[in-house]
Amino acid sequence: MKWIENTSVGNFFDNQADKMPEKTAVINLPNGEGITFGEVKHISDRLARGMIDLGVKKNDKVAVWTNNIPEWIFLLLALSKIGATMVPLNPNIRVRDLHYDLLQADVKFLFLIESCNGADYVNVLHQAVPDLEILSRGCVQSKRLPNLKQVFVIGDRSSSKFASFSDVMSRADKVSDDDFRSVKEQVLSFDTVIIKFTCGLTGYPRGAELTHFGLINNALPIVEKLKFGSSDTLCLPLPFHYIFGFWMGLMVAFSSLSSMVIMPKYSAADVLKAIAQHGCTALYGVPTMFTDLLNHPDFSTFDLRSLRTGMISGDFCPPKLIERIITTMAIPELTTAYGITEIGLLTQTGCEESIPKAIETIGQPLEGMEMKVINPDTGELLPSGEQGEICVRTSMMMKGYYNMDSETAELVDSEGWFHTGDLGTRDEEGYYLISGRRRNMVIRGGENIYPLEIEKFLCTYPGAVDARVVGVPSRRLSEEVYAFVKMNKNSDVDAQSIREYCRTQISRHQTPRWIKIVERFPGEEEGAIDRNELRRSALEELGLQEDSPMTIIYND
Repeated sequence: MKWIENTSVGNFFDNQADKMPEKTAVINLPNGEGITFGEVKHISDRLARGMIDLGVKKNDKVAVWTNNIPEWIFLLLALSKIGATMVPLNPNIRVRDLHYDLLQADVKFLFLIESCNGADYVNVLHQAVPDLEILSRGCVQSKRLPNLKQVFVIGDRSSSKFASFSDVMSRADKVSDDDFRSVKEQVLSFDTVIIKFTCGLTGYPRGAELTHFGLINNALPIVEKLKFGSSDTLCLPLPFHYIFGFWMGLMVAFSSLSSMVIMPKYSAADVLKAIAQHGCTALYGVPTMFTDLLNHPDFSTFDLRSLRTGMISGDFCPPKLIERIITTMAIPELTTAYGITEIGLLTQTGCEESIPKAIETIGQPLEGMEMKVINPDTGELLPSGEQGEICVRTSMMMKGYYNMDSETAELVDSEGWFHTGDLGTRDEEGYYLISGRRRNMVIRGGENIYPLEIEKFLCTYPGAVDARVVGVPSRRLSEEVYAFVKMNKNSDVDAQSIREYCRTQISRHQTPRWIKIVERFPGEEEGAIDRNELRRSALEELGLQEDSPMTIIYND
């Protein structure tokens, strides 16, 4: 495959859009408004020019905090055209994590919506940055966030004193064609286009610096695997801030000139309606989403015959579920895939795969991916069929974790191999199978959660001495968070108080569903707390049994 070089994500999109400018690019639910490729190009150009006039420069960090709305797409393309770096924030992020992400990424500009899913984003921002001072419309200052200079609210009727999205658009005419062209020409293929935060093994999120080259070229083999073209319509219910959303979703649609149906909030009913009403030929989702669709009480009433292909990824995909999707939902060319934030999609099955390969493996490495299975303790290369740690090397890999050189060195060795922490095997035909996790990690509904990050936060609760977090099985979400908290002897607190503390400070998916206050942890007296024993205790108390063949090795 010939790789696309020396261009930005924005310029790549423009070249694609010029081929079919009247083709619908985005169908925005719930109103079903269609936006063509030509319109997306025009709007993103004007937005880019407006940001140039505002003083947004190459390498400036611009955070985007919103759900799945067209403005998210416009911002991604506009920022990539001028060489600025997008920092997509989880819509469910709350006070503590919001401040951390904005500070760690050196965010200079912030775009947000006023509210989402019942949360007042403007209020959360003021709680996260209590010394935030609005100097003039849009301009701000804060000692806690010294780099933050301007805040913009997406929407026409903002009650805040921040500037609006339309204010930026209105400045477009102040930038000449020559100046705009000059700025675009300065963007390089291996510049950072997105800093995507992922949970950290050390208890702090890490910002993976993803490049224009990586986003563009990882999408190309996915298009081939899915056999996507301009006649396809992708139903994309995944949050844009996921790599599954913006990388496997938006970039693949751009590359193939496919239409996308997007929705501001996921619901099984809305997905089923969208497929039926818009004749979607493809569907993306994590296992939880597909399970929701199949179990929806009105599932049989929707006409889903337009579906041809799609992708399931983000978590362990039970073979029985995949087989049920292929037969009951009648998606004959469904593909399974395996990806990670730092690299994109590593492996994928193809439309031509036999049923056993399609449902029992995660496919073969995509073009451009060099992969191997090693003994994690010795680094020795393992033969086919033996379980070990999966490693990958590719030019599409992140540049590193932003401002975290030592953390980057933990996972990328001197020969350029990224150590995924995932356990798996490779068969004689080069198909991979994920069999477990070596890292201390919980996967809830496709979201990676590192217990150490939550444990450090729980220890900030007044009177908390120590905490341990494990994952327990969940039929719908694969895993849920169970926390054990050790309190000061003089403390009189219940689990609900701790849970409420979590809900206001950390992201919703990180908030433990179960919290148990304990006097001591197993193994504590011997000097080594046994997290595996804690997990067994949680399973016993909840009356749960393992329902996944995955091996989980806690290695504190």
